Amino acid sequence: MSPSEARIIDITPEEEAQSVALALPGIAHSIKVIDYATKEAANAFFLDCRKARKVIDAFYDPKIEEWKAAKKLADENRAKMVAEKTAAEAPIIEAEGIVNREIMRFDAEDRKRREEEQRAAEAKARKEADEAALRAAAEAEAAGEQEEAAAILEEAVIAPVFVPAPPPPPKTVGSAEVTTWKMEVCDLKALVLAVASGKAPLTYLQADEVAIRRTVTAQKSSFVCPGVKAWPETTRKSTGR
Repeated sequence: MSPSEARIIDITPEEEAQSVALALPGIAHSIKVIDYATKEAANAFFLDCRKARKVIDAFYDPKIEEWKAAKKLADENRAKMVAEKTAAEAPIIEAEGIVNREIMRFDAEDRKRREEEQRAAEAKARKEADEAALRAAAEAEAAGEQEEAAAILEEAVIAPVFVPAPPPPPKTVGSAEVTTWKMEVCDLKALVLAVASGKAPLTYLQADEVAIRRTVTAQKSSFVCPGVKAWPETTRKSTGR
């Protein structure tokens, strides 16, 4: 099919816009530009495609704007409800924080007390074991068993002392402590160097493509940056004539 035969018929979205649009790529593939005449015909086809898009735009854009307005209203209402909810929850969250800090303070002090009691019990058990060993060694030595006395003292030095751990504290009903780990990048340069040296994975970094694209647009062919490839891409647009 020649370009002159590939002119687009007028279309309306209400009728067969989709079916006509689906045929356009096949028509476009049949167009070959070999001279100025076929270039002009191909350009006419291109302009007709743009006209067809305007028809589609005229049908769909108002509907899209309606949904956009509805979405904006829904977003505004949602933001209002979120703000109201946040305000309503604020005193509750404050109260939760106060009592939670009080519980955590008690738990920390109770844990410290239990650890101190455990250490004291272990020290007492070690002292009693040492005293018992000394008595046994003294009795063996009094009986003339020098080697036995020495063995008793040597064993007392290396023998572990077992003190059963105290029972765990009673659990609270309906709540429990939850530990979460948080992070922040405190030295971006150090992180970049760690990634560059292979000490951290590349996924820890993300290129700011918006900033890079802005610089490429400004510098064009003079843009140079290791790891970034920039190239011109030319397209055709209708001039409205």
